Amino acid sequence: MDNGKTFSLSKDYYFKRYAWKMTLIPHFNPPLDLEMVVVIPAYKEPQLSTAVRSILNCQDVPCKVIILVIINAPEQSSLDDFNQNKKTYEEIKKIKDTNKISIQVVNIHLPQKKAGVGLARKIGLDEAARWFKKLNKSGILVCFDGDCQCSDNYLVAIYKAYKDQNLNAAILSYEHPLDLVSGIIPYELGLRYYTDGLRYSGYPNVHQTLGSCITINSDHYCKYGGMNTKKAGEDFYFLNKIVRKPRFAEIHEALVYPAARISDRVPFGTGRALIGYQINKEKILSAYNPSIFEDLKIFLTNLPQIIQGQSPGLPESIQSFLNSIDFYQKINKLSKNSNHLTSFFKQFYDWFDYFMILKLIHFLRNHFYPNIPLKIALTQLNKNYWKIKAFKNLTFHDQLIKIRELNRLDKQSI
Repeated sequence: MDNGKTFSLSKDYYFKRYAWKMTLIPHFNPPLDLEMVVVIPAYKEPQLSTAVRSILNCQDVPCKVIILVIINAPEQSSLDDFNQNKKTYEEIKKIKDTNKISIQVVNIHLPQKKAGVGLARKIGLDEAARWFKKLNKSGILVCFDGDCQCSDNYLVAIYKAYKDQNLNAAILSYEHPLDLVSGIIPYELGLRYYTDGLRYSGYPNVHQTLGSCITINSDHYCKYGGMNTKKAGEDFYFLNKIVRKPRFAEIHEALVYPAARISDRVPFGTGRALIGYQINKEKILSAYNPSIFEDLKIFLTNLPQIIQGQSPGLPESIQSFLNSIDFYQKINKLSKNSNHLTSFFKQFYDWFDYFMILKLIHFLRNHFYPNIPLKIALTQLNKNYWKIKAFKNLTFHDQLIKIRELNRLDKQSI
């Protein structure tokens, strides 16, 4: 299911209609006490063993965990790529299980047309969900990547959050390893500027869409159609489906550390952005104009009046965008289908989702507010949102440390 719409499916129907049809590990019987599966897709990943050992080194492991590694490559990959995958597969096979954590690894070829991280991640998650179905219970599915590491409380923090809050899905906090050369510091600043800019605007349920940080209950995974098969951006599409559903949370107590390295394996994302930084530093050192978030804030603040038929004075930029998407016609339709405001706003944000927000931001950027230097954008958002003292005088590195602190504490300002 690759579209942005959400459905409510039974597990049986999901596996019949949408799941990957082939069982990855024939005759494998998952342990009866299995509670969590960490799925790691890996393509041309020479450091995969480091990612696996990072999970194995977790402290106070609270339950039975399987690390499911999906080493994969498109059918028409080069011999070098196949050899790298074979070498990696053999390395992972040699890693010993612990008392509570075991490893299952496969090395597969994917159909050329659909090969990519989305399909590989889906295959692993479907297999893990199938194990829990076989055990006649639900469990926790955890997404990870082959170039990531995690804090040593990673597994216990996930388990505790799910049990204490009865979660259906959650996303973990992240921090890239910092260096002053690769461009990762301004890159992560840009990510946090975007998400916190949306939070400042009043847009609800804002979370960073990193595939290696997503977790979900296996029943919930099936209910909403599972992972998509996008070659890149699968995390954005998937999170857009589940973020507004009940019992979704952000887990701040543990961290995922994505790699800060250049990579051409997917058309966009961290690795591709860092390649771009080597070629043109100005691109990663620019950001959306803060005026976009200011105008969005005015729009969202006035939304209750708009749906009641009033005509508050909206910025020209917002009014122009709303006209371009037949907004008022859509609002009238939603109002007719809603018995009360709670129902209306649920339907509204299902429509005015991450995709629509990105569409709005790009419209305003292209027609009203061109990108500006990242340093200026950060300073403006700090003035109105973070309110970090002496922020303007800090280096990018120190600004990021301060913003991370706020995000970890889930605070607006310090």
